[in-house]
Amino acid sequence: MPKTVAFFVIFLLILLPFQNVFALEGTERIELRNPRLVNAFGESVSQNINTHQQVRVQTDVTNKQNIPQNFAYIVQILNEDKVTLKLTWFAATLNPHQTLSLAISWVTDNPGTYTAEIYVWDSIKDAYALTPPIELKIIVS
Repeated sequence: MPKTVAFFVIFLLILLPFQNVFALEGTERIELRNPRLVNAFGESVSQNINTHQQVRVQTDVTNKQNIPQNFAYIVQILNEDKVTLKLTWFAATLNPHQTLSLAISWVTDNPGTYTAEIYVWDSIKDAYALTPPIELKIIVS
């Protein structure tokens, strides 16, 4: 019995320093938070905007891994009928534990309630989610 306990303790001491070496799985790789509207200067604006007012849909994206992560940042703007009015994306790389505030510009001529759906995938081609999507409601008068 003492040999088994000693073996287990040695085993833990060897593996414990390596627990953060392995990549995170699935949607734990990236953190997507703080969706908001900002103006051209990066200043926050209300979610109630006017027609013809250009805004940016901005989100903070953080790589939670110890390795770089390629990603595609995707924003889809839907109207009240869930019809896609704008779909845009760009690809980049996040360094380990790096946070970026990413933004897509948008303007509309029509009043109404819109939804910005924000996704982070490994690429447009593979479409493997790195984080759960988030939404931002936008009211245009």
